[in-house]
Amino acid sequence: MKIDMSPGAVSLRLRQAAQLRRACLSLAKSAPSLKIRKEHPSNKAVQRTTRALGH
Repeated sequence: MKIDMSPGAVSLRLRQAAQLRRACLSLAKSAPSLKIRKEHPSNKAVQRTTRALGH
């Protein structure tokens, strides 16, 4: 499998990665996410997410 490394393709992938990052951060800061973090502070996945958000 060959990966397209043309400037346009690379720029598109970088834009998509930035959009996905923003979407993930928005979801992580949502009300349901805050509720989960409060109810399950000992959960390893919750702890990783909390640390990644800088909380």
